[in-house]
Amino acid sequence: MTTETAEQLVHNIQQLVALPDACIRINELIQDPRSSARDMGDVIIQDADLSARLLRLVNSAWYGLSTPVDTISRAVTLVGTGELANLALMTASCDLFQGIPADLFNMGDFWHCSVATGVMAQAMARQTGIMHPERLFVIGVLHDIGRLVILRHLTTQAREILLIAHGQSELLVQSEREVLGFDHTEIGYELARSWGLPESIQTSLRYHHEPGSALDYQLESALVHIAQALAHDLIWGDNDSQVLRSIDCNVWTLSGLSKEGVLALRSDTGSRVMELFSLLMGDERQTRRG
Repeated sequence: MTTETAEQLVHNIQQLVALPDACIRINELIQDPRSSARDMGDVIIQDADLSARLLRLVNSAWYGLSTPVDTISRAVTLVGTGELANLALMTASCDLFQGIPADLFNMGDFWHCSVATGVMAQAMARQTGIMHPERLFVIGVLHDIGRLVILRHLTTQAREILLIAHGQSELLVQSEREVLGFDHTEIGYELARSWGLPESIQTSLRYHHEPGSALDYQLESALVHIAQALAHDLIWGDNDSQVLRSIDCNVWTLSGLSKEGVLALRSDTGSRVMELFSLLMGDERQTRRG
């Protein structure tokens, strides 16, 4: 067991997991009522990768626009500043965790599952009538980011955790606590806090495995909890009974959703997940297991 806490771990690697300047500046502009789409466009255009992904996204079937968009400022206007900040955050998160050994972890599978979690969490948020359902997309995509910290910065312990869990995802949290004294949800919370992300994101990352323990944002945590189980099935093909067994029975009361309804939603989102995975992550990140 390590002697440091999740908070100390994130503090010690803070320089290695800091958001890039463009992402920080975008968040600052969102908070500034005097800023314009052009101001934000001027920031984005300095980042070639972010610019390319934004244009690819806004010209995709995801938005269904009839006229092609070829300028960043126009893309910002159409996508909206909130969604743009989410895109920048997710892009930065992908790039921060390069270098994880391929024999240890498949990054393509990880981001595919994360995008699927985000898509389904947002779809369920719309069904429950939650305010600003787009928040659930970014929470879903980032829900397991604490695992990447372990894999990237605690590689020896990560191998031990995976060995103990023996390929069973439901044993990962228990194995992390056994080896580290804390788990990836606590790391995700501390990382989101260090980035200055909204409390709804911080809390949902912390409690997505045990939403009933959250003092606030229980519904958001419950939706991500359900979505991650559905996403795991979508990527790795669990059967319905396995999916439902992995979901805390209390979330049905918390969310007001039904088992039949979420299983139907899973079937309806597969093509949207693949499209958005391609748009956000880029072809170079889609290498799957052979």
